[in-house]
Amino acid sequence: MLVHKVDMSDYSAVLSLFTAVKKELTKQGNDQWKWIYPNRFTHKKDIAEGSMYGVKEGNGFAGVITWDDKQHEKYANLAWKDSSGKVSCIHRLAVHPEQQGRGLGKKLLLYAEGQAKSAGCTSVRIEVYSANAGALALYEKYGYERVGEVSYPMRKHAYIAMEKHL
Repeated sequence: MLVHKVDMSDYSAVLSLFTAVKKELTKQGNDQWKWIYPNRFTHKKDIAEGSMYGVKEGNGFAGVITWDDKQHEKYANLAWKDSSGKVSCIHRLAVHPEQQGRGLGKKLLLYAEGQAKSAGCTSVRIEVYSANAGALALYEKYGYERVGEVSYPMRKHAYIAMEKHL
């Protein structure tokens, strides 16, 4: 299970992964990821900017993660503990429903943290949909602390902003 940078030749496999994840979330009654986000433009941008990494299995992806140093403007008013360091942000972590329970989420998360630390980052930030109890539990288990909430249009629930010092 090697993590590698996703390239444009992987685009259709990335779409398949996110389609499966969105379908599973909907089945669970979670409206986190709908047709509007993330979408093909989001994925193409992540790939083109070199910020998406994944674990490939066969012709598809078991899971992917997107991370970079771009923070949403809504982060500006939150009480981050690391106010002077170099920050990395995780934007999307997705594990194929058929591959869940194998530790892939942890592997991808630790990979992104390691890469961020190697790049001189002092903390990692993420926002997690408050209705996604599984994702919240994963991040809390690995040391992420809640620092506030952000809301977005067309979402029933807020996102929990979380931070981990490296």
